[in-house]
Amino acid sequence: MGGGTAPAADGDRLGTPGAEAYLEAIYVLTVESRRVTSARVAEYLGVTPVSVSRALGRLERAGALAARTPDVRLTAAGWRRAAAVVRRHRLAERWLADRLGLDLVTAHLEAERIEHALSPRVEEALWQDLGRPATCPHGNPIPDAEGNVPPLAAAVPLAAVGPGAYVVDRIFEQIEGLRPLLAFVQEAGLVPGARVEVIAPGPPVAVRAPGGAAEVPVRVAECLLVRPA
Repeated sequence: MGGGTAPAADGDRLGTPGAEAYLEAIYVLTVESRRVTSARVAEYLGVTPVSVSRALGRLERAGALAARTPDVRLTAAGWRRAAAVVRRHRLAERWLADRLGLDLVTAHLEAERIEHALSPRVEEALWQDLGRPATCPHGNPIPDAEGNVPPLAAAVPLAAVGPGAYVVDRIFEQIEGLRPLLAFVQEAGLVPGARVEVIAPGPPVAVRAPGGAAEVPVRVAECLLVRPA
């Protein structure tokens, strides 16, 4: 999800890959942010403001968008469609990482291709086969079949904590499309469940992680959520 791989939405059909990419972006930003604006959607997807404006207009006409300004908001129907895309993406990531052993970056990129092709029957079979996972490999919750999101654990960005021991809880989706930063997270061992010791808050944040000593860039530290060890 995220990070400039989305085509512009075509037509008013919510099932096209382009429309689904925008729904997915709005969903993720809504869950992770206090405000969702068209500018933030453009930044998240790596597209122009003009492309976002056109795509939002199409989503609005299709009944998926409740508002475009000042904040972008999905209708109940739009939210369910967006959650369905997110569910397929995160299940695909789980399968690619757990069953095929792909790294976080590759699993994310391949899931972006697979998510648009999974039927409800395959989606359900995949969920059952994987042991009904609650989260994706990045620690983010997998919506249920009705689009509901399980409660999130209390966690704060690594950029906001002081020295001490913490456990990585999840990685915000905003970082997923940024391949070098996600690769940094994996190389440093800053994956969900990993124990990390903050030496100095920075920026950058100096830590001891499973991958050794590292200086975590502020952009990564803002998207890496931790809880006290």
